[in-house]
Amino acid sequence: MDATAPSEQRILRITRTDDPPGLGLAGELDTTRYGVVAQALADLAEVDGELHLDLGGLTFIDLGALRLLAGIGHRRGPRRGLVLDQVAPQVAGVIAIVGWGRLPGLVPGTERTA
Repeated sequence: MDATAPSEQRILRITRTDDPPGLGLAGELDTTRYGVVAQALADLAEVDGELHLDLGGLTFIDLGALRLLAGIGHRRGPRRGLVLDQVAPQVAGVIAIVGWGRLPGLVPGTERTA
C-alpha cells in the first residue's frame, strides 16, 4: 500500500548526497521547479569532479528540465559533468527520445536494479 497522497507524489524532493557527491531527486521536475534545482546544483559548484544525480525517485521530467541539466553539465566541463544514476523507466523513456548524444554534459551512470 502506498501511503503517499497523489498530491505529495508531485512535489519535488531534493536530497544532498555525499558518496558520491550530488543530489537525489524524487517527485516531478517541471518548469515550476527549475530554479530550485539550478540553485541546489549551484550550491555544489565547489565539487571538483562529476556530480551524481540519483533520479530513481523521479516520476516525471520535462524536456526543459533535461535541457537545464544538460546545460549545467556542459558548463561544468567534460570532467565535471552530471552523472544520471538510477534513472526511473519513465524518465529513461524521455531521455531515450531526446538521445544521449544530444545531451552533452550528461553521463549515464549506474542503472536501476529491480
